[in-house]
Amino acid sequence: MKISSFGLRSKYFHLKMPKLKTICLAVGLALVPALSMAQAPTLLRGTVVDARTRAALPYASLGLRHTGIGTVSNAEGTFRLQVPAGHASDTVEVQCLGYAPLRLRLQPALLAAAQTLALTPQEYQLNEVRVTAYTPTSLLAKAVRTTRARMASPVVLNCYYREFARLNGRYNKFADGLVDYYIKANPRRPQAPEVQVRVRESRVGELPTAPDDANKAIPSPIDVEKAGSYYDVTERARFLDSTSFRFYSYEVREAVSPNGAEDPFYVVTCTPITQEYPYLQQATVRIDRRSFTIRSVESEVPGALQQYMKGINLLIIKAKVNSSRKRIEYHELNGQVYPSFVRLDVGMEITTGNKPPLQYVFSSGMLVRDVALGAQVAPFPKAERHSGSLYKKGTSYQHPYWLEGNVVPATAEEEAVIKELEKATASAAKPSR
Repeated sequence: MKISSFGLRSKYFHLKMPKLKTICLAVGLALVPALSMAQAPTLLRGTVVDARTRAALPYASLGLRHTGIGTVSNAEGTFRLQVPAGHASDTVEVQCLGYAPLRLRLQPALLAAAQTLALTPQEYQLNEVRVTAYTPTSLLAKAVRTTRARMASPVVLNCYYREFARLNGRYNKFADGLVDYYIKANPRRPQAPEVQVRVRESRVGELPTAPDDANKAIPSPIDVEKAGSYYDVTERARFLDSTSFRFYSYEVREAVSPNGAEDPFYVVTCTPITQEYPYLQQATVRIDRRSFTIRSVESEVPGALQQYMKGINLLIIKAKVNSSRKRIEYHELNGQVYPSFVRLDVGMEITTGNKPPLQYVFSSGMLVRDVALGAQVAPFPKAERHSGSLYKKGTSYQHPYWLEGNVVPATAEEEAVIKELEKATASAAKPSR
């Protein structure tokens, strides 16, 4: 009976085989696009806000846990995080200093539409029991040593870089690009790592300036390779230098989440107690409590101390820095640390002779989109290396990379500025008739 039954079933399937093949082919063809979509990168987009006030949170960091993939929200709290194929069910971690971290398990509903991610303000309280083994300065010294020792080297950072310049309140220069950084530590001189830059794509725009002495005195935007100098955590951060601790007062706090769970960070505040120029920055340093590595540094010169900032006299030209603000984040991957986000804002006042002073403001941001460590890392060929301002590369791109995920989206105001400056540059480039 078993053989006979098998034979009947075989005959049945033999008779129906052409129809079955048609059905299988149709199903297979239908699955191809579905499988392709499942493997394609997806985009998590939206806005990060304060859970209580609903105010936008600028420069909140978002990243896939246990990877080097991440992004940062812009000044309006807007973000785009591209999730590569194979990570569609990973966990996204959202962090902002002063707020409890938010962890989200990715799912189709989160990726289907723009999301509003609300972070709960994090109350800090001094907990002397936990930190009795360390004074604030000894904790900072240990964090600097540990962070330097665990800095990835050599490393290649695939970044999105953007900068703006303003003259007397009006934007007059813009540049952005996909920039790669090859960084290799120098054990003998930790503050001077080897930095190589490769600009893959870029676009620039600027307004023409009057050819007078005052406008000629306006400094050019910083060399793009300078962003790589923040590989060293003490770069222009005297409050992290043990030889300068006496110029600051320090306080250590621990974060306690609203639900009682501990946030694994120490928060050290550094306040200047002098009016000497090199020691004017007040800062907040976040230290991982488990690894003792520095995860973020935010610093600025407070308004009351800006009058003591450095000035430079060049014949009839006088230039003085009157504001400075900096934000640096560090990410840890496979036990190695690297700078994942750098934001720099600098204001200057420039005077020529008896002419009214010019107010010049420069801002730049470098966001790491991905990272290569270990065997994947090699120095860039000399022919591909770039040095100097990003403006030297001009406009050269193959696709609109600024619309991709893992860049800092431009705000509505910045988008308008970019279009204006690109248009002005294109008009200036046209040959006169």
